[in-house]
Amino acid sequence: MLQIVRKLVLFSWKMMSSFLAIICISCIPYLFDHFRPDFNQYVRKIVELLSALTSLQDLEFSTGRNVFRPIFPTILPPLRESLVLVGGSLVVSMLISIVIAFAIVNLKSNRIRVFQEIFTYIQAVPDIFYIILLQIFIVWLYQKTNIQFLNFASFGEEQAIFLPILSLSITPTMIMTKLFISQILEELTKSYTNLALAKGLSFRRMIFVHVLRNTIYSLFHYSKTIILFFLTNLLIVEYLFNIPGIMSFILQYPYPEVFFIGIMLIYYPIFLLFQCYELFVPKVIKEGGA
Repeated sequence: MLQIVRKLVLFSWKMMSSFLAIICISCIPYLFDHFRPDFNQYVRKIVELLSALTSLQDLEFSTGRNVFRPIFPTILPPLRESLVLVGGSLVVSMLISIVIAFAIVNLKSNRIRVFQEIFTYIQAVPDIFYIILLQIFIVWLYQKTNIQFLNFASFGEEQAIFLPILSLSITPTMIMTKLFISQILEELTKSYTNLALAKGLSFRRMIFVHVLRNTIYSLFHYSKTIILFFLTNLLIVEYLFNIPGIMSFILQYPYPEVFFIGIMLIYYPIFLLFQCYELFVPKVIKEGGA
């Protein structure tokens, strides 16, 4: 009982501290007045923002020329665009990394190390290089074949979907592939894999039934880093492909209310997902038990 209470107190503290941190970050532009710190203005803006948040349905932002629009539901379509982009990229990264990892672990150890080095070098290249390279490649294909295989930018009803998803998934794919390889090799040294093979279970079935499950559980510990890569590159992808996502929306309307609501809509679902994992997933599963 005491442990449950302790977890609830810790959860409440994390919720409150993250809420206050986002409030303070949202009002940072008001901390300076002509490059001079103005703490009174900063505190007043924090109080105004907290007061405005008491009635979310009345929150508005200016689109210019004294035209005001409600934040809700205006912010929801950009949020949906970004969720489709991130969700699709996550699925693509997972599938590609699993296929590559299971193909590589069947090679000799020296070749596995070579591939891991290659992935490290690819990961070190800025994502913007791959994004622009993919766009140039699609344009080159169109010029050579006069066939538009993919939309390389969104314009009106013509939406670029697959190419932005592929661009956003490049670096996370490299990260997840390296993690999958190291985790699979570690799982193959455990006794349960030898026992499964001794009982006549095929190597392929043992890999996909037992090793893959435990590897995915282990991968969840590194998922915060992977999600951070998705979010840090999201603005670049939205800008280069002209996608009206949540990051572009926040950049277009740089108001504390818009920034706060936008970040909250991104941060809290991820935060609650990890908290549910910590609270409800059994310890033996977290440790990758077979």
